[in-house]
Amino acid sequence: MEHCVAKIAEIIARNQSDRRSILQLGYNLGRLSELTGLGREPFWDRWKEAVAEWDEKKLAVLAQELQNNSC
Repeated sequence: MEHCVAKIAEIIARNQSDRRSILQLGYNLGRLSELTGLGREPFWDRWKEAVAEWDEKKLAVLAQELQNNSC
């Protein structure tokens, strides 16, 4: 799980809304959903609007929340 969280933070920090970054972000959010057993809501559902709009501020907040909760 730590790897997924670190990868998500890295993708957000790069701030590139290219196709590859979006796919990597989705993959890692999906893995977190599977690994935690918490389902889509805390991960993808919560992130999808910010990702679709590539809202840098919202993505940074979500990434920070993930990092804080994974410690």
